[in-house]
Amino acid sequence: DEMFANFNQARRPEWREELARKYGIEAALDDPYTQDLVRTIVNTGTEYDKTSDDYSYGIRSTPTMIINGRMVIGTLPDEHMRAIFQALIDEAQGGSRFIENWVPPKARRVRR
Repeated sequence: DEMFANFNQARRPEWREELARKYGIEAALDDPYTQDLVRTIVNTGTEYDKTSDDYSYGIRSTPTMIINGRMVIGTLPDEHMRAIFQALIDEAQGGSRFIENWVPPKARRVRR
């Protein structure tokens, strides 16, 4: 819970090491297998940093999908996913642009 509550800090390996000490996890490091496992977990942020350099989308939540270079955030209804894929097919065949065909706009309400 503390890692999720401090998401930005949790990306730093130093902060995760401090958290491990706080909860007495260092005592488990006598076992070589556990040492390797904890080291891998502690250094996980480094892998994410590399991924962030490769992909500048700034993904912050799941589910997030990159579809044909475009970011789709959140769980979408099946009809929306079908519309996205149909729009990609249409675009590849010279049809309308991707975003124009994504999801039909909602009708505007007229306030009285």
